[in-house]
Amino acid sequence: MKTNPTIFSTRILAKDLSDKIHEAGFRYDEMDFINVSLDFDEESFAKRINNPDAQARIFTSKNSVFSLQQLLKARNLEIQGKKNFTVGVRATEMLDEIGIKTNAKAGNAISLAQIIARNKEIKSVDFFCGNKSLDDLPEYLESKGIDVHKEIVYKTELEHHIVETDSFDAVIFLSPTAVYSFFKKNKLKPNVPAFCIGATTSEAVHFRCTNLRITANEPSIASVVDKVIEHFSDDKN
Repeated sequence: MKTNPTIFSTRILAKDLSDKIHEAGFRYDEMDFINVSLDFDEESFAKRINNPDAQARIFTSKNSVFSLQQLLKARNLEIQGKKNFTVGVRATEMLDEIGIKTNAKAGNAISLAQIIARNKEIKSVDFFCGNKSLDDLPEYLESKGIDVHKEIVYKTELEHHIVETDSFDAVIFLSPTAVYSFFKKNKLKPNVPAFCIGATTSEAVHFRCTNLRITANEPSIASVVDKVIEHFSDDKN
C-alpha cells in the first residue's frame, strides 16, 4: 500500500471530516453521486405525523428528519406522543434536538423492523422516507401483520459521474443509493476496499463487486471516516 493512500467519498463530507482524513496523511477526493431535495406534500405530512391510527413513527434517514424540521418551521404543530424508531445516530440526535424521544434505534432497517415487531401493541406505523427507500422494512413488518404507510418526505436523484477509479485506494459509501449510482458507470480494482456506513449499504456493494467491504462500528459518517483511518494506519504498522 502506498504511503499516502487516496480515499474517495461518494458524498461530499462535512469539512471537519474531510480535514480529518487530510490530517491523517491521506490524499482525499469526493463527489456527490446523489442529490437530495426536501420535497414533500405539506398537508399530507402534517396529517401523518400525528396520525391517530398509527402507534409508531419510523425515521430511517436524517433526511426525513430534516424534512420534519422544515414542516415544523412552516406549521405550528404540536407533536403528539407515540413511539418513535430510528436508524442511525444522526437521525436519533436530530429528533432529540426537536424534542422527540426515540424509543429504539438500530444500525439498519431490518434490525429496526425486528425491534418494532416485538412491540405487540403496534399494529400500524407511519414510515417517513425518501422516494428511493428500499422495501425491506415495510415488507418485514407487513409479514408480521403490521400495516405500514410510506410517507415520502424527501426525494433522491442519482448523479452518474465517471471518475478515474485507478487512483483510488479506498471508496466511502454512505447509502445504497450512492452505491447504485457509482457502479452505474464505474468499476473498482479488485484490491480497493469499500467502506460502508451500514449493512444495507455493504450488501448493495456486494451485489456489484467482490471487493473487501468494511462496515463502520456505528451507522454514522464520522464512524466511517474513523474506520478508514484505522484501516490504513494499521496497514503502515
